[in-house]
Amino acid sequence: MRRQLEVALHSMAMSRRAPQVEGKTAFVLSGGGSLGAIQVGMLQALMEAGVRPDFMIGTSVGAVNAAWLAGCPDVDGALKLAEIWCGLRRQDIFPLNAWAGALGLFGRTNHVISSAGLRSVLEKNLPYERLEDACVPVHVITTDLKNGEAVVLSSGPAVPALLASTAIPGVFPPVTIGRRDLVDGGVANHTPIAAAIELGAQRIFVLPIGYPWVRNQPSNALSMALHALARFVEQRLEAEVRAHRDSAQIVMLPGIDEVAVSPADFSRTQELIKLSHRATRRFLAGAAAPPPAVKTAAAVKLAGMTGVSAPAA
Repeated sequence: MRRQLEVALHSMAMSRRAPQVEGKTAFVLSGGGSLGAIQVGMLQALMEAGVRPDFMIGTSVGAVNAAWLAGCPDVDGALKLAEIWCGLRRQDIFPLNAWAGALGLFGRTNHVISSAGLRSVLEKNLPYERLEDACVPVHVITTDLKNGEAVVLSSGPAVPALLASTAIPGVFPPVTIGRRDLVDGGVANHTPIAAAIELGAQRIFVLPIGYPWVRNQPSNALSMALHALARFVEQRLEAEVRAHRDSAQIVMLPGIDEVAVSPADFSRTQELIKLSHRATRRFLAGAAAPPPAVKTAAAVKLAGMTGVSAPAA
């Protein structure tokens, strides 16, 4: 109940500030493995509401979703993305193999899962070959393996860039682009709000995955790695929003708490998309037609976290 109240108050605040915002609008998409399906529902609702980005920026699976929609930035594109997601299975992305895992564990390779499956999915479905060919500018966050710094890729071959952004260290192999060995962008910048501001965004829609599944005990090495990353991400996102709340209007779309799904589980993709789509539609509808403003402690707290002014009484 408290969470629903905070979301409603956030919607009211957003609606009061939105007409004053000029300049670029950015969509910022975080990572989260199979939970990227949650972002698909968010993107559907945003497209249906007529909210369009001037550019998109993403990390890991968020980069993949951003890259796809940047090639087809409309309702039909979002529906096609959902169709692709609903056709995925864990084996398509995380093809666990005992022999490959053993080679990685014994130091014969630097990874335990091949990226060939993900490469195949990207090459089959991405509607363009180079990042600069997207209809809407798209920026992909990766991490330099040598120094740990974030590297933003905005041009060049799209598939290698996305493979680099999704290359969980130790799980997938690093990707060499130019003279750099690149890995998962989440290592350096999981939700790139600061990067969006540097690129000129004044209104930012953050599409967070949310991690209701972290209360579950990890069952294998892959889920353990993603579990640890999620804990770090939650803390980093809160800190980044606080740090940049005065630089841009930051709109955090609501996550979903109903389903605790592992980020390596693709069996409930359709359910995640539907739940997220419904939650985001409700959120945006509340922003378009807010009820009478009520100033409460929850509103003040939420305003402080989002950079949006709390509604006056």
